[in-house]
Amino acid sequence: MTAWGQVDMARSQVFGEVAELYAAARPGYADALAAEVLAYADPGGRTAVEVGAGTGKATVAFAAPGPSVVCIEPDPRMARVLRRNTSRHPGVRVHGGSFAERRPGGRRSGLLFAAASWHWVDPVRRRDLVRDALAPGGAVALFWNPQGCATSG
Repeated sequence: MTAWGQVDMARSQVFGEVAELYAAARPGYADALAAEVLAYADPGGRTAVEVGAGTGKATVAFAAPGPSVVCIEPDPRMARVLRRNTSRHPGVRVHGGSFAERRPGGRRSGLLFAAASWHWVDPVRRRDLVRDALAPGGAVALFWNPQGCATSG
């Protein structure tokens, strides 16, 4: 973020420089998380939108059991790995560019989710972007990996 609250787009694409390493090293997300979000959101036949899909760590968990997923990924290097990692899921479509640049053309989604990427969306425009992306009654799921957190048990 810059001092003015705007997202530094050059900095937001730094992971693309090491996209393969990122895909190999970054932890994934539990299938149970995706199942719980999908049960709550109940997108029905509507498409889900993933903001900042990266290399598809969360995408696969959401696409396997459920809806079609439109992945928004601004870094072409990350998107290339994302396409490869989701190639077994015919309901996944990858769109380049940022969430702020997306033009849904009147198509509204039942679910919008972001896995460890929401901080890259312009905080001034987030609310309007979500409103324009979701159908009435749609749900938003924002989540992160608990890296560095102690677990019990």
